[in-house]
Amino acid sequence: MEPGTVVWRDTAQSLLRHKWLIIGCVLLGIGSSAFFSLSQTERWTASSQVVIGPAVPPALVGKLPTGGDKSGPLGLDLPAETQARVMASPQILREVAKFLQMPTTDDSVQALAGVTRVKAVTDNAYLITIDGPTADEAVRRANAIAQIYLAQRSTEAKTLLVTLASQATDRAKSANLQSKNLLEQIADAQGRGDTQEASSLRDQRVGLASEARQAADEASAMNKALTGVGASSTLVTPATKDTASSSPLVMRDITVGAILGLVLGFGLALVSTHLSPFILTRDQAARAASAPVITAAIGHRRYRLGFRLRFWLRASPQLGPSEITALGTEASGALARRELNPKGIGSSGAGALLVVSASPTPNSAGIALAMAEASARDGRETLLVLADLRRTPVLSHLTDHEGLTDLVNEPAATRAVRARKLFRPGTVADLYVLPPGLSHDESALAIGPSLVPGIVADLPPGYSVVIHGPASVGRHGITPLAAAVDASVLVVQVGQDKETDLTRLTAALKFAGAPVLGVVLIGCSKHDDSLGIPLNFTPAETAAPPLR
Repeated sequence: MEPGTVVWRDTAQSLLRHKWLIIGCVLLGIGSSAFFSLSQTERWTASSQVVIGPAVPPALVGKLPTGGDKSGPLGLDLPAETQARVMASPQILREVAKFLQMPTTDDSVQALAGVTRVKAVTDNAYLITIDGPTADEAVRRANAIAQIYLAQRSTEAKTLLVTLASQATDRAKSANLQSKNLLEQIADAQGRGDTQEASSLRDQRVGLASEARQAADEASAMNKALTGVGASSTLVTPATKDTASSSPLVMRDITVGAILGLVLGFGLALVSTHLSPFILTRDQAARAASAPVITAAIGHRRYRLGFRLRFWLRASPQLGPSEITALGTEASGALARRELNPKGIGSSGAGALLVVSASPTPNSAGIALAMAEASARDGRETLLVLADLRRTPVLSHLTDHEGLTDLVNEPAATRAVRARKLFRPGTVADLYVLPPGLSHDESALAIGPSLVPGIVADLPPGYSVVIHGPASVGRHGITPLAAAVDASVLVVQVGQDKETDLTRLTAALKFAGAPVLGVVLIGCSKHDDSLGIPLNFTPAETAAPPLR
């Protein structure tokens, strides 16, 4: 299988394991967006388009005198973006509010400016868009802005032309008056016989006459242009009544909320999977234990919900007796097939096996009992040693019997005989159990597991031994129990056991001479279809069963 296929498969399994988390995020997104959308004030939108031509004819603009007033905000042509800003300015909107009989306070004008948008489509075409509480009101506002702006622009242009025409008339009158005054000066110069000065004054009079005629022509042209002001500016596309409100758009908002919720759910699922320190899949368990998963139990529904309750409740779900028996029997069968078991543990020969879990769980004791029962049913005398000294024994009828901790004070010479007397009948024929014992003294709890190797060594030939114990026993860790066995089986709880803890426990068992043969996985997801075999795993060669 290609590496990319493995990555996509793992990603798909991660999303399936967190399907309720994803569904919850989607529902949260839909609910939030629906609440936000429905809580919005209903709003309608209307648009109008205006085309604006020159306010003052270009031929006249070039003839204006240098000192003329050409800087009016509406009188002359301005850049497109500037005119768009002027249309949406408070000055124009205040006149619009007056025209529509709306409040003209600063707050009202600012509120109107907040819902007004003017865009320069081309150099002389503008799109006016505005929101209103009703469709009719939005249409009235959009058309009113265009009309008020065009009217204001025409008024400003006419005022400018009238002012400039008056200035031109004044210049013509002034030139004529100066020309009349020059007549007297010319006559006086001629009377004195000063022909040179008379000629110069005549030239000045000709210039003044020319200036007076030019000013009079300009005044006449500007007065004539007054009749055509605003003819090239018009509302080309009046706003029309909309059939649907622009806000709230419930379906659009819900769709966006669902998409955002889906993205959030996918992100949380992937982050939860890749950042979680806990075992979640068969492949993770096999990699941490460096051994294949020989059997697995699907977790209960309540432990597979979105966030998985393990994030705040890390207790293992108690499996039913039938499930535990099935897991133990299947694990014994996998060991009996010998493809994973070089020493023949659990097959026709004798051997000692340790069933251990990295975290306290009632299921591991049940699996140890089921494996011991399977061995006894195959006709081998089997001893089950319950070395988990701090937990209730898996067999209720052995809670009040002496056991492992009560051998602490027994002399070494008679300890083996004493231990044989403490064996109690199990649930099937040929099965015997060594209970934890009644002593709860700290020294007994610390030393008791170290007695297990001697007890196992003193057993008659042909005994099969299954030991159940925790990952850490007393002051000596797992070493006393590992020293008494030939191999071990690791019980792993999905969502409870950490990958680093399993790796350390596997290394400790291998160092102590009890390598992990396989993993019993509890609580895995039905969507986890991986094989649970470590990478580069090769079955061990079959070897003869050990002698005792």
